[in-house]
Amino acid sequence: MYKLLILIKASRPFYWLIQPLIFTVCFLSSGADFNWLSISQLILLSFPLNLVIYGFNDIYDFESDQINPRKKIINGIVLKQENRRLIKKIAYIFIAILLISSIITLNIENIIFMIILLFFIYFYSVPPIRFKERPPLDALANIFIYILPPAFLGYSFGASILDFNYKIYFVALAVAAFFIFSTIIDYTPDKKADDKTFSVIHGKRTAALTSFITTLLIYLLSNFNTPLINYYLLFCLTLYLIIFIKPNEKLANIFFKLIYFGFYLVSFYFLYLNI
Repeated sequence: MYKLLILIKASRPFYWLIQPLIFTVCFLSSGADFNWLSISQLILLSFPLNLVIYGFNDIYDFESDQINPRKKIINGIVLKQENRRLIKKIAYIFIAILLISSIITLNIENIIFMIILLFFIYFYSVPPIRFKERPPLDALANIFIYILPPAFLGYSFGASILDFNYKIYFVALAVAAFFIFSTIIDYTPDKKADDKTFSVIHGKRTAALTSFITTLLIYLLSNFNTPLINYYLLFCLTLYLIIFIKPNEKLANIFFKLIYFGFYLVSFYFLYLNI
């Protein structure tokens, strides 16, 4: 029970629904019907996938996490040495299970994007690539962790990804902008640990401004016809601008949570439209 609790805390339950929501919305929009294969893959994109994402992240962020005041239940825990070995072992098992879930679909698109998803998750945190410390590749890597592969995995059950709505790429860019903004939150512990995140290298104001400009371009060029999305983008723009003016890490943390819950609101709305 103790080990299970460690695994659950390390997997960040707060974030379990991101990829399953993206998967489900795109699965339903493809016209597919649920079966045991699609349901299994959907479930695997929650706790198991998140343990892989945040488990490897915490293993290789060990030093900065020791001095990070945000390392509590929502944002994971400070690992002990024995926890790291346990999490690495289970994470590799989950990687194998995720690959098998894709292979048994006999769907080449599903298999390709599962491999892409796991590649970017692993090398986001793990040397020698460690995208996390290679801005702006860190932001681009998050597109292939949180948006495109989960979307294409879901869509592949009912249609070809070649028929996918191009606006998914604007959504992906919005996530990249949000990720750049999120590096402001851990600026102080990351700088002390010499982790080369976007904010550490370029500064907190530059991170906020980059997020603002990227989101503004999305708002102007994407032509979303759903008012809720446009209101959400304007909401994000306002918060990014405030942090650019006042780059306070605690305030950025509050705004991060507001934007994150806004994402859930928009996603559940689209889920409702497709049911």
